[in-house]
Amino acid sequence: MIEADVRGSEAGVGRIFADPARVSVLLEGASFPAALWSGADLRFSWINRVFRDMLEDVRPQWDLLGMPVRGFLSDSQSASRFIDVAYTGQPITEPAYEFQASWGEVTYWQLSYLPVPGRIGDPFDVLLLAVDVSSVVADKAQADVAAADLRRAINLIDVTVLSSLDAEDILQRVLVEATEALGADWGWIAEREDRAWVFRNVHGWPEEMLGLKFGEDELSLPALAARSGRAVAVSQSDATKREQFELMVKHDIGAFALVPLKSRGDITGVMGFCWDADTAFGDAERELLRKLELSLSLALENARQYANERQMTRQLRCALFSAPRAVAGFEMGHLYHAASGVTSVGGDFYDVIPLKGQVGVLIGDVSGHSAEAAGLTSLVKSAMRSEVLRLPSPQSVMDRANELVIHGAEPHEFVSAFYGLIDGVSGHMAYSLAGHPPPVIVRADGTPVFLPADGGVLGALGDMSYSNHDACLDVGDMLVMYTDGLIEARSPRGDLYGPDRLLRACSKVASEPAQTVPESLFLSAFGFAEGRIADDIAIVALRRCEPVGGGQGRLELEIAVA
Repeated sequence: MIEADVRGSEAGVGRIFADPARVSVLLEGASFPAALWSGADLRFSWINRVFRDMLEDVRPQWDLLGMPVRGFLSDSQSASRFIDVAYTGQPITEPAYEFQASWGEVTYWQLSYLPVPGRIGDPFDVLLLAVDVSSVVADKAQADVAAADLRRAINLIDVTVLSSLDAEDILQRVLVEATEALGADWGWIAEREDRAWVFRNVHGWPEEMLGLKFGEDELSLPALAARSGRAVAVSQSDATKREQFELMVKHDIGAFALVPLKSRGDITGVMGFCWDADTAFGDAERELLRKLELSLSLALENARQYANERQMTRQLRCALFSAPRAVAGFEMGHLYHAASGVTSVGGDFYDVIPLKGQVGVLIGDVSGHSAEAAGLTSLVKSAMRSEVLRLPSPQSVMDRANELVIHGAEPHEFVSAFYGLIDGVSGHMAYSLAGHPPPVIVRADGTPVFLPADGGVLGALGDMSYSNHDACLDVGDMLVMYTDGLIEARSPRGDLYGPDRLLRACSKVASEPAQTVPESLFLSAFGFAEGRIADDIAIVALRRCEPVGGGQGRLELEIAVA
């Protein structure tokens, strides 16, 4: 308004203010500073009372350019503006000139430098008009601070959205953060259930409101957001629809903001914020609401996909890592750690198969970590289990598995595996190795020894022949099987965990229950690598506790695996 008045006055300023005496009459009693600066004499020819008061000097002193030495306009930039206008004839407006009084008070002024025609051939005189805009500047600074706070809130909410894949956790945390950032009196989340809107989360609202329900066709804040399909913010001062007024009266509020929560394009919930009094919504608040809508919809879709992937992964892992709750005559513990996260399935697998008087133990690793590798892992593990149940000879199991990998896998895909068949009465074990890290037998006295390694990986050669080998688990002995991720763990310096450290770790855990041994061995490698495990790790520990009835004994076992 001020700038428009000034611009409107420029055309007639020459007529009105050409006479300095007339200037003094018009502006001497003005409530704002005014002055006339002579372009010919380079000094003020007249200043009004308010201007003199701001110079803070009964008899003000002037510098060589006729500018005050102290007080209002006592800076070089102001002098240059007077000169520019005097010699160009073009007006200049400074929107917020900062002036600090000697007692410390800071005020802001809109300064208008207006050219006034002087004598022919002389530079223009300059009329200065100053208007106090301190309150405008303060309001803008406050608005800028609020906008900056909201931008920080948006960034914090973005971090929250990206920090979790749990939809419930994301919504509850964002509800709290957004309610505080917007300065709302209370916030809530309503979910769509059975053609109704049910309040499931609240912040700043009595918890008794949890479970509050509105029908889909009933007038309610969630229903309004669902019909709008986008983020909305309405206050008493700018409401335009009857239903908006009715909702404010119904809930005794002065303003509300609503953010629809979408999953695959469908509105499944609404996040809302309410104010007890009328509230003005600026661009920053509306921007926050729009970003909330986009960020939360994306986060909910990611969480939904993650939940589906996690469920599929859980089901697949149950198929790849199977062991009964208990095996007669044995203690057992098993562990699987995925290096790539909870939704990843690699190539490791194991199985513990109770048989009549015997127990079959199987562990293996398929090269790669892709979905194709997981598919081959499932196929190989299922085929080997089927062969164990048909004819539990280790040699036969390996030969059949090798044939399957040769014909069913890609040329670059290989499988390492160990299968052992343990008699429950004698403790005799027949086993076969196919390029897999050799298991450790931890004797009852704590001495760890590796089983002799033999045989190449499955899928390398079609005419590969595998052999049966013998070992014995006495009462108290423990068999520890693992995949290569355990011994290939590396320290930050690049050192391998290696077989020797594994033997020492096995010796240390010899007195532990078999149930805790896999975790202890994993933590040993995990600590050595300082948490940087690059490959999946599977570990199975089986300790023979006592002989069991129904076994076939050594002679019959040898016949079975012949």
